Amino acid sequence: MRTSVHKLAFASAVMLGIAGTTACSADVHDNTLDVHDNNANIDNAKVAIDTTTDTSSVQAGSTMHVNVMAEDVFLIDPGSEPPADRVKVAGHLEFFIDDTSSTAIMVSAEESVDVVIPPTTPAGDHKLLCRVDKHDGTPTKAVAEIDFTVKAAISSN
Repeated sequence: MRTSVHKLAFASAVMLGIAGTTACSADVHDNTLDVHDNNANIDNAKVAIDTTTDTSSVQAGSTMHVNVMAEDVFLIDPGSEPPADRVKVAGHLEFFIDDTSSTAIMVSAEESVDVVIPPTTPAGDHKLLCRVDKHDGTPTKAVAEIDFTVKAAISSN
């Protein structure tokens, strides 16, 4: 019985090892582990965002801290060159108010950012949109949003 359990455990470990190597590879350089997902495709990128900011009372001109979770994209600053093996999945994040056809209010490759809500943003309900763009600036379909409300500034008159 013990031999059967060991054989089953060994067979399972081998199968998991084989399955794992088809999905990704790993390089170890200078004690740093770099895992490459060989199945990543930026056209299938996904993005989600959240914030710890009180979205029911945002002041125009203030910052909103945003955490980004991006999949199937290698985030890199648009001014930097991606490694040769990451060119096809390289991209960055663009943030917008209300719609992605407007000018981006922020461009970043960071997954934790402070987005400044433009001081000219009128009071009322808005959306903060985060879109994954390819390294060449081509937009992807990966867009996430946070609803927020800008409160009117209090006048001191």
